[in-house]
Amino acid sequence: SPYYMVSIADTHGAWTSKFIFVAANAWDSDQDAWFKSMMAKPTTYTFVVRHEPANSNPAPPGVAASEATMKLYPYTMCIVGHTHTYSRTGKELLVGNGGAPLADSKNYGFALLKRRASDGAIVVDMVDYKTKQTDAAFHFALNADGTEATP
Repeated sequence: SPYYMVSIADTHGAWTSKFIFVAANAWDSDQDAWFKSMMAKPTTYTFVVRHEPANSNPAPPGVAASEATMKLYPYTMCIVGHTHTYSRTGKELLVGNGGAPLADSKNYGFALLKRRASDGAIVVDMVDYKTKQTDAAFHFALNADGTEATP
């Protein structure tokens, strides 16, 4: 199946998480029902992973459909790619700097998401693959419910 979920739990039972991978280009009523059932499963953290960002134009049918469902359930973050750069809009993290020619002056790299032990917030940094340094201008944190946390 082009869509699936991966569950991860703390070994001490302090938190649970799910990564829900959707296939916007293969969207149909079966995936829609499946996505709603996956979003409804309670976890501490919920990450939705989709290729296209919410503002894709033209967008595959699953973008609008998954966005509509995400408004109905709590989630921590939506991780997307497609555009070859990196940015953030609200709870959507665009990580498209791992592949082919970049759209701007940013370098190739990857996102590093870490769960902060003190408060459980997810801290996000972009890392340059050459220097292994984080981009000081791109550092933020979200609480489990997707609200802003102190970076």
